[in-house]
Amino acid sequence: MQWLFQPGLVLAMKDYYVFQNSQLDADESIIKVTSGSEQRRLPVEEVAGLHLLSGYSLTSGVLEIATRHNFPIHVYSYYGAYRGTFFPPPVEPTASILVSQVLSHINSDRRINIAKTIMLHSELAMNKLLSPFGLSLDAKAEGDSVEDLLLSEARIRKEYYALLDTVLPPFWSIISRQRHPPRRPADALLSFANGIIYAKMSGYIHRGGLDPRIGYLHGDKRASNPLALDLAEIVKPVLSEGVLLSIASTGSESSLFTEVGEGVYLNEAGRKTVIRFIEDVLQQTVRLEAEGKVDKVLLWVEAIPRKLHRALVTDELPKFPVIPCMLSSRTMQTLKNGRTFVP
Repeated sequence: MQWLFQPGLVLAMKDYYVFQNSQLDADESIIKVTSGSEQRRLPVEEVAGLHLLSGYSLTSGVLEIATRHNFPIHVYSYYGAYRGTFFPPPVEPTASILVSQVLSHINSDRRINIAKTIMLHSELAMNKLLSPFGLSLDAKAEGDSVEDLLLSEARIRKEYYALLDTVLPPFWSIISRQRHPPRRPADALLSFANGIIYAKMSGYIHRGGLDPRIGYLHGDKRASNPLALDLAEIVKPVLSEGVLLSIASTGSESSLFTEVGEGVYLNEAGRKTVIRFIEDVLQQTVRLEAEGKVDKVLLWVEAIPRKLHRALVTDELPKFPVIPCMLSSRTMQTLKNGRTFVP
């Protein structure tokens, strides 16, 4: 399984990741993925989503079968940057939820309150990740406009990355994020992980009956699916920064990267490593705090767009779950033993 990568999962439905230039075509209930002389046949009842991380060509039959079985196809650049998604028709045939979503976007008070709720749960998730190391954020989300909230988010992220740098080994330090191109290993890893999260969150949003193109916090940015950027803020601490901390504790370093010009990018082994860590976290049963109670939830990421859907229907504020730290005890102990500076 060198060119078509599917991590070992508990569930029958799974995401597939294609790493080599491939031809995709369909035969009734089978998707055939061919690269050179190799071919993999994917039963469509197993496919939750397809991620195409290299050159590809596909037939109209693949799009038809994706539409019929309601799974998205995500595409990425040669170096793994997320480029966009083919979505099947909406799961929910009625337009009422779309109307509610749009009305909540154009109502400035409603929109800012939803954006603040997203920011609050993003901060809670950051602090959950920091707390095992005795760290916490001082900055808080503030502002009465989306623009002010985005500036506040930037300040919070700057402090957050500085705190993570007190835990991370020097090779993995973030310092300041540089994305185009990524200049440090942490930049490359976080950019790739975030792209995978945006793609998967877009699929969860679509499957939950919402339109990923209508956002609240990032709604005015030039992004193809701003709602995915919004809701990803809640899970990035556990799925992006958490994966960075986990990989940093393993001792894997230069073998995961390649240098191109002034940039540093994950190579195929690095991308597979990140995906494996993300999928492992997604398959954990999580104790979620929400609405005054704690529930054990397996498909915990998919609960986030469902909470927003419910809030739009009931005209309330979304009651997102608080995402806990999911680092292993071994990872935390390894990083604690290697800390060079404690504020």
